[in-house]
Amino acid sequence: MLSKAVYRFNSQQVFVQQTRRTFAVNEKQIKLRMKSVQSIEKITKAMKMVAASKMRGELRRLDDGKNFGYKSVDMMFKSDQYLQRKAPLGDIHDASEFLVPLSSDKGLCGGINSNVVRELKAYVKEKNRSKIRIMPVGEKGSLGMIRPFPDLIKNSISDIGSPCNFPTIMGISDQIQRQADGYDKIVVYYNEFKSAISQIIRRMELMPRKRFLDTMKFSRLYSQKLPDKNTSNPALYELYLTSNLWVAFLNNAASEQSARMSAMENASKNAKEIVGKLNLQYNKARQARITMELVEIISGASAL
Repeated sequence: MLSKAVYRFNSQQVFVQQTRRTFAVNEKQIKLRMKSVQSIEKITKAMKMVAASKMRGELRRLDDGKNFGYKSVDMMFKSDQYLQRKAPLGDIHDASEFLVPLSSDKGLCGGINSNVVRELKAYVKEKNRSKIRIMPVGEKGSLGMIRPFPDLIKNSISDIGSPCNFPTIMGISDQIQRQADGYDKIVVYYNEFKSAISQIIRRMELMPRKRFLDTMKFSRLYSQKLPDKNTSNPALYELYLTSNLWVAFLNNAASEQSARMSAMENASKNAKEIVGKLNLQYNKARQARITMELVEIISGASAL
C-alpha cells in the first residue's frame, strides 16, 4: 500500500512539473510575441505621423501646382471644351496608345498601386495589344506590370525621389515625348487626391507632339501670330505636356501619403487589438500556472 501511495505521489509530481513547465513556456512565448507586436505598433504610429506630415506638404504643393498647370494649359488654348470639340482625341478609329501609369517607389500605402495595375489590365484586355505600349513610372507599378505585360513595356522609370520637383518632371516629360512619337495619343493613369481617405483612379488623355502642332491653329496664341511658330510651338508642347504631368504627379504623391497614413493607422489599430488578445491569453496562462502550483502544494500536503 505504501509503495502504491509513493508511486501515485511521484506520478502526480511528474505530471504537475511537466504541466507547470508547459505553462511557463507558453507564458514566455506569449510575452515575447506581445513585445514584438508592441514594437510594430510603435513603428506604425511613427510612420503614420511621418505620412501625415508629408501629406500636408504634398497638399500645399498640389494646390500651387494645380494653379500653375491649369493656367499654363488655359494660356495656350481658349478652353478645354473648345479644344476637345475641334480636335477630339477619342475620334481616332483604332488609335494607337502610349500608356503611362503612375505609381510609387515605396510600398505600405494601401492599394493605390495595385488599383492602377488592375485598371490598366481591364483596359488593355479590351484593346488591340499590337497598338499599345506601356511606360510605367514608379517601381511598384513597374513590378506589377512586368508579368501581365512583358511584351508591351517599352521602358520604365523609377527612383524619382520625394518630393518630386518640376525639373524632374521635365526630364520624364522629355522621355515620354520622344518615346510616344508615332502614337495617336498619350494616356496617363494616376490617383487623384479627393480626401485623406479617398483616392480615385483618373485617366488623362494627352496629345502627342504631332497632333499638338496640328491643333495649335485652334489656339489663342496661334491667332495672335507668333513671331516664329516653328520655334514657339514645340516649346509650347513641352509646357503643355509637362504641366499636365506635373499636376498628375502631385495628385499621385498626395494620394500616396494619404493612403500610407490610412494604412499605418489601420495597422496600429490591428496591432493594438492583437496586443489586447495576447494579454488576455497571457493572463489565462499565468492563472493556469498559479492554479497548478496550488494543486502541487495541496497534493504534497495530502500525501504527507
